[in-house]
Amino acid sequence: LGLAFHPTNRLANGRRQLLVIDFGAGNVLSVDPMTGAATVFAEIKGGGLNALTFDAKGNVYISDSFRGVIWRTKPAGGDAVAWKSDPLLQTVGFPPLVSFPPFGANGVDFNHDESALFVANTGNDTVVRIAKVGDSAGDATVFTNSINGADGLLVDRDDNVWVCANQSDEIVVTDKTGKVVAKLGDFDGVRDGSPVGLLFPASLVRRGEWIYITNLSLDLRPITGQQSVDSQWAARVKTHTISRIRFRIPGNSRDAD
Repeated sequence: LGLAFHPTNRLANGRRQLLVIDFGAGNVLSVDPMTGAATVFAEIKGGGLNALTFDAKGNVYISDSFRGVIWRTKPAGGDAVAWKSDPLLQTVGFPPLVSFPPFGANGVDFNHDESALFVANTGNDTVVRIAKVGDSAGDATVFTNSINGADGLLVDRDDNVWVCANQSDEIVVTDKTGKVVAKLGDFDGVRDGSPVGLLFPASLVRRGEWIYITNLSLDLRPITGQQSVDSQWAARVKTHTISRIRFRIPGNSRDAD
């Protein structure tokens, strides 16, 4: 699932180290981005590894959607420790015990001074804030609610939180207080087997003045036995796409940060 270039590590050949989560195997892989050659960076069996991020020291933080845990490894990988385990990182969904989608802790990112880690909880439609004290995790609290299928997440330099809402096909942006300041993107149907706009947006990354967004276009019926408003549309998708939107909050005359 999640993937990102390590901010400090290089491979033996000098190339940047790409970390990729293998959801099925319960591993984080170290991948050569040019050849695809891969080795195990960290092994965390028995859960649902989903997204990852880094602190300034290069430590790696990995969300576990099924166990409600944020795992942490040292910059070189190896043994992972449970940095934070909390009921707020698990999901009961709405109504109780019917999570939709059935994932807890998902997208992760630090604010600009690394005083807190922000975690999307997909099934609960929340963003959770975990205080960071030194290298340790502090209390977990609900930062904001009602982001429909909160998935991928990033925090900009002004501490605005950008969240993929995978069940409402949009990007929700909140300020540092949790107040919504923008809802960006839309779904405009399926054309020739490809989604037009956003369909189950699952992750996002910034590059310059653009935000790039993966469209998972996932039909949840085979997984949950339940239909979502996008299920039939997702079933029509034959080509998965990446969308982009301006890194700009409407009403601002400049890029977001």
